[in-house]
Amino acid sequence: MRSALQAESVFDWSAHTEEVLDKIGQARFGRSRLMNQLWSFRVTRRPDLPAHFHDDMENLHKNLQDLRTLTADNPKQVQILNELTPLIAAQLISLQKGMDDAIAGNASPADSSTWSLPFQPSDRVRDLFNILEKDERTLLAERSAAVRANVARTRVVLIIACALTVLILSAAVYLVQREILLRAAVEAGLRRAQEMLGVKFEGQRAELGHVLEDLHAQIRARSKAEEEVRQLNDHLGRRVKQRTAELEEMNRELEAFSYSVSHDLRAPLRHLDGFSRILQQTYGPQLPESAQHYLERIRSAAKHMSELVEDLLQLARVGRQATRRELQPLRSLVDEARKEVEPDCVGRDVRWEISSLPELEIDPGLFRLIFTNLFSNAVKFTRDRQVATIEIGSFDGNGMSVIFVRDNGAGFDPRHADKLFGVFQRLHRQDEFEGTGIGLATVHRIAQKHGGRVWAESEVNQGACFYLSVPTTSAAAMELKEPTGAAV
Repeated sequence: MRSALQAESVFDWSAHTEEVLDKIGQARFGRSRLMNQLWSFRVTRRPDLPAHFHDDMENLHKNLQDLRTLTADNPKQVQILNELTPLIAAQLISLQKGMDDAIAGNASPADSSTWSLPFQPSDRVRDLFNILEKDERTLLAERSAAVRANVARTRVVLIIACALTVLILSAAVYLVQREILLRAAVEAGLRRAQEMLGVKFEGQRAELGHVLEDLHAQIRARSKAEEEVRQLNDHLGRRVKQRTAELEEMNRELEAFSYSVSHDLRAPLRHLDGFSRILQQTYGPQLPESAQHYLERIRSAAKHMSELVEDLLQLARVGRQATRRELQPLRSLVDEARKEVEPDCVGRDVRWEISSLPELEIDPGLFRLIFTNLFSNAVKFTRDRQVATIEIGSFDGNGMSVIFVRDNGAGFDPRHADKLFGVFQRLHRQDEFEGTGIGLATVHRIAQKHGGRVWAESEVNQGACFYLSVPTTSAAAMELKEPTGAAV
């Protein structure tokens, strides 16, 4: 019970952290949206934009107030908000004045080339948002680790309790059997004594009768103890099933949450990229270089966020999708995956070395996704090589087929290999090699669904080799229970 309460408390804190991160994202987006609406109204004079501008400003004030409420117990975050709030308030006043001037008609569309924001975007505001989000993500990581530790402790307690139950039950069965045999022997002895002594020893027979009653009482007590042990075992079994069901439900809720958030982000990201592209194409030559630079950064960020959302959706779909196994030659899947990454190889010398590959009972669509992710990484991390070499092969061992993808690219520090297959885990900076940090987590989850595993070997600047093991027979694969979406 205590472990369950601790798990519930840590889960509540994790949900609180997710809510704080959501409010931070909404505040950031709301601030950018206000600036975009001011620009849009100056250009288009749409009559509905001032109302939207007012609503978004109210929402931004509400998000900042919600952030203060949610972080009131964290002095560091309170201090950050104390510095951040006046900066944003000053910008909002400038934006409101700019909107009022635009509504009053102080500038016409003909002067749009001279328009600028009523203030210079503050790097300090962005830095404060980054510090606030980084601090909250650190808290989320710590609380997630606490959840996993609590689950591990609960599992250990349940295993120990089950072991003790088995020992107690075995001891009870042994004692009951021994008492039954003892009672049978005593009853046989009593019958013989009664036959020998007869009526003459009536008093002694009565005394022996009392002894027999005591034995019956002991047997009844032993039977009652056995029943209590059985009930305890049933109770522990129900608790184990209940706890397992709770953990599975928690995993399903986390997957559903990830899918819902990613799905709901797609539309606004498309709008952001579309409107910024229209603004760049239509008014780009009229904008100053700094504004063009900001527009390009907006489009780049929207593109990266869209890729991240798509990868999250794909990871959620993999977790929810049931595997459809069929006997499939891997060579055809490898060729299809190569065609998908060929656009990234244009203008480069990329050499593919493909050895003989087996037929396996797998889900073709999921395995094609594995090869696409691994090949995309191999092409990306070898782009600094004059001649890029990507090798694909396989071998058998311990009833498993092992497929490997080796490249001669940048590699990575093997000390951090355990982080490689986690969601959002990256071993290179974004400015060195782009990416979302979700592709290898998807590969790991697909391998688990097929009853296998994935791992990697590498040295810095010595290339990398990724291994994927899959059971060679369908019987071996069916013996391994598919996970319900657990991450690395």
